[in-house]
Amino acid sequence: MERNNIIALLLVILIFVFAGIYFIIPEKEFVYAEEINGITFYSNSFSFPQKYFSETVKERNSFLIITELDSEEVNLPYISSQIALASGIFSATGKFVSSLIIVLDEQGNIDYCQTNFGNTSQNEKLTKRQCNNLIENSTEFQFIIKFPEGNKPSVEMYNNSVVIKPTKKEEGLVILQQIFTAMYSNSKEITDKINSILHSVAS
Repeated sequence: MERNNIIALLLVILIFVFAGIYFIIPEKEFVYAEEINGITFYSNSFSFPQKYFSETVKERNSFLIITELDSEEVNLPYISSQIALASGIFSATGKFVSSLIIVLDEQGNIDYCQTNFGNTSQNEKLTKRQCNNLIENSTEFQFIIKFPEGNKPSVEMYNNSVVIKPTKKEEGLVILQQIFTAMYSNSKEITDKINSILHSVAS
């Protein structure tokens, strides 16, 4: 076999070897990971969750709370509590806050959504396309609370959003409370007032 053919053959073999390694060994999704109180915080840019929430997130002035509601509305009471907590704390600290409820179909895809556009007395139904456009074009910092799945709760930290991934319906509220504790030293006092108001309304 000629020398050039041998070199070409070796190059082909090397390409297949490296391609095999690339597909067999998965790329690491996040650079940083830290577990706090059973919740794993992931990021590619922020290595300290406490600092991220107390500085980066806290400095933002407007927020969009995005929650996912299943087609049978099984988790409606839980996401209502999540929205009430987040809206109450952000309003109490002088922030602008709006909510967006994404209603999922039976396959777990977006069916439609509802938003208040920052007005507590407003509720507008949006199509799937309008919903996606609102999320993509939003300038607010987004708190995205996913529908419960998986076996370990986690939080993904990005420049303009936080993705909360609970494993149980009641876990989203627990994660939010931990985040707000990191953001505001008086979060417990605010939370107690919100819970008191919610309790009086319910009773």
